[in-house]
Amino acid sequence: MNRNSKRLLFLFSDTGGGHRSAASAVAQALRDLHGERAQVELVDALADYALWPFNRLGKIYPYLVRLGGWGWAAGYRLSDGPRRIGLLTSGCWPLARAGLRRLLRDHPADLIVCCHPILNHLLLRALAGTRTPLITLITDLNTAHAFWVAPGVACCLAPTARVQRCALTYKLPAERVIVTGLPVSPAFVAAAQQDRLAARRGLGLRPDLPVALLVNGAEGMGALYRISRAIVGSGVQAQLVMIAGRNGRLQNRLRSEAWPLPVRVEGFVRNMHEWMRAADLLVAKAGPSTISEALVMGLPIVLNGALPGQERPSVDYVVRAGAGVWAPTPRRTAAAVRELLSPGNPKLTQMAACAQSLAQPGAARHAAQIIWAAANNIDH
Repeated sequence: MNRNSKRLLFLFSDTGGGHRSAASAVAQALRDLHGERAQVELVDALADYALWPFNRLGKIYPYLVRLGGWGWAAGYRLSDGPRRIGLLTSGCWPLARAGLRRLLRDHPADLIVCCHPILNHLLLRALAGTRTPLITLITDLNTAHAFWVAPGVACCLAPTARVQRCALTYKLPAERVIVTGLPVSPAFVAAAQQDRLAARRGLGLRPDLPVALLVNGAEGMGALYRISRAIVGSGVQAQLVMIAGRNGRLQNRLRSEAWPLPVRVEGFVRNMHEWMRAADLLVAKAGPSTISEALVMGLPIVLNGALPGQERPSVDYVVRAGAGVWAPTPRRTAAAVRELLSPGNPKLTQMAACAQSLAQPGAARHAAQIIWAAANNIDH
């Protein structure tokens, strides 16, 4: 390894797609900026190093999300706060200690970037006595649970000023909480510059009809079938693209339906940037990464679901800025889609401009610059 190289370890968990996607976006930015000098590793710390059942959390997460509701909200609130986090960390440390120490032996690093809230406080204990700095990359868009903010980190990278203010309430020095935006893949930034009609043609979509893109998450969570039926029944004149994720049963059900509108059904896709570029409107749950990707595209959003706790504030962020609407039932979603895609409605263009004003396409590069400076002991 080149003596000017730096080993940079990104830790995440696949509890939802946002943690991995943010880590991957910054990792790519580091490689683009510094080439082979940036020796980047991405590790799913829970799946690879946690004890059962925590090592299965990525598999269990979709089922927990489907339960949602008051139980999720109660768990979020009851675990929030520095004293509670201290107690939880002390209680979990005997169970996590061996796995975290093995992780650090297996993946020696000059700097660690943590992209999952559960890991932060435990990692600081595991790093005690070392000189390896820890940076936290917060992936919640408009709030910060106490799990995210560990006082001993080198710095926290916040996606918005609201999250920065939340982090500062946990007594971190102001200079250690930096607003970067929420990193998205360079593919979305590049796609945003492409022509929408050309993107439609490239995907085999009709160029003469507006496109509503319905996204169900990587694991196929949510009520996509009922939402699709409601939208079609609303009388909207559009073509629908339904992304069912890894839910094969849902995908087959959608494909077997005799839709009266032009419909395209896809499973898990790796070219979401192309589908977003082709679309006029996104219908999705309030996942922070999905929202940030849509904003970079200047794509208005109909938000039809949100986890209480970390996602519900994201709805407020989008709606107050005029970049989207909140429609938490299939009927309200269908009404919003029909209104926004009605011919000549200026509201869609206005919302697209608002979305563009919130976009932070340079977030991954900004985060990468801060991380590289910290790894090289350079004031940034």
